[in-house]
Amino acid sequence: MKKFMGLMEKYLMPLAMKMASNRHLNALKDGFVYTMPFLIIGSFVLLLVNLPFRDVNTPLYMKWYDNLMTAYKANLVQPFYVSMGIMSVFVAFGIGSSLATQYKLNGTTGGFLSLFTFLLTAAKLEWAPIGGYQAAELLGNNDYLLNTFHQGSGWMPIMDARYLDAKGLFTAIVGAFISIEIFRLLVSKKMTIKLPDSVPPAIAKSFELLTPIVAVILVFHPISLLVQKSREIFIPELLLEMFRPLVSASDSLPAVIGILLVVHILWFAGLHGVNVVVAIINPIILTNLATNQAALQAGEKATKVLAGGFLDAFVYLGGAGATLGLAIAMFLSKKDHIKSIGKISLIPGLFNINEPIIFGAPIVMTPILFVPFIITPIINATIAWFAVKSGLVGHIVSLVPWTTPSPIGALLATNFSMGALILSVLLIGLSVIIYYPFLKVYEASLDREEAMELEAVKAD
Repeated sequence: MKKFMGLMEKYLMPLAMKMASNRHLNALKDGFVYTMPFLIIGSFVLLLVNLPFRDVNTPLYMKWYDNLMTAYKANLVQPFYVSMGIMSVFVAFGIGSSLATQYKLNGTTGGFLSLFTFLLTAAKLEWAPIGGYQAAELLGNNDYLLNTFHQGSGWMPIMDARYLDAKGLFTAIVGAFISIEIFRLLVSKKMTIKLPDSVPPAIAKSFELLTPIVAVILVFHPISLLVQKSREIFIPELLLEMFRPLVSASDSLPAVIGILLVVHILWFAGLHGVNVVVAIINPIILTNLATNQAALQAGEKATKVLAGGFLDAFVYLGGAGATLGLAIAMFLSKKDHIKSIGKISLIPGLFNINEPIIFGAPIVMTPILFVPFIITPIINATIAWFAVKSGLVGHIVSLVPWTTPSPIGALLATNFSMGALILSVLLIGLSVIIYYPFLKVYEASLDREEAMELEAVKAD
């Protein structure tokens, strides 16, 4: 174990520290954090209009709900389309704002510059003919829109929104990084427009952005046009093609196990493993979630396993290491101070907050507890993976706040799959069973230490 710890301190810790302090990774993490409230609400709206109550062949069928969705689903789902449906817009602004702030630039200005860059490359404006058949086809026979845009015939501007959802995430990330670096370079070289101090700050800041906007246009627009002409695709499609092998490979059990190993080794070393890794995996799990949601909306079968809150629902039961199982085992202990740690950790653990037990047990730097801390989430992930793949448990189709108790979160995230609820409860029980023998060994080691200390006192 000492040799292992030495290797971690020599090789892994410096790398992890660099990742944790990296501006771009922190900006990436912040961008998704800012976006999460919108995505959670949008996901719940999607669930509410796709509840499993419309199949007449099941006992869950509700006629009133079926009639309601038949009449109004298209209107009720709108909050989903302007949240999950344009998530890349939020991410682009969030990343740009965070990265600009870290460079001590104006965050709002950086956010808008990043958003402009994304829209420039991902949202092409087209003019659609409006009149007669075309109007009816494009506007869905909506009388209000037809009367608004069709007074005989004409044209209506339409922005291509196909890449504003998860398909545009990689474009939003790359565009935000490059545009803010351009912004930083121009500011450092004093190549921005500076107005006198007498000018109101808001106006001065707006003029400061003129030069970066021009630079962004000169850099990104020719590239976008070149890609469209040579490949007959848009930049988001090109980036999706480049990252598709990575996204596909990530939705596999070995990839999940690899992620869990990195997260929990970092935790054992005293670093917040999830915070280090989340910035890297968020684009992947949200892309997979969007794929599952599109399938749900279309009435098709979801296919992605590592999506949304899969880890929260079935793996991080009580937090990293599935430590709710350890909290329960400690609560049942006959040793007073172990039992007290279990009592303190149990309630936070129900809401996936496990710092009290990680640093109170402690798990960090305790070799006896390191083994179950590593193997428990891997076992949970393996069981859950095959359960989802086999159809025993529903796929993740919604985002749920990570502080939601895991069984409830699993139920909501899978569109009320009772199998998910049962599996999450069973995995918590399994976590208790795995941790229990290691806890007993840990208690025995504490007893030996106490006995040795007592003997030393007597000898003195």
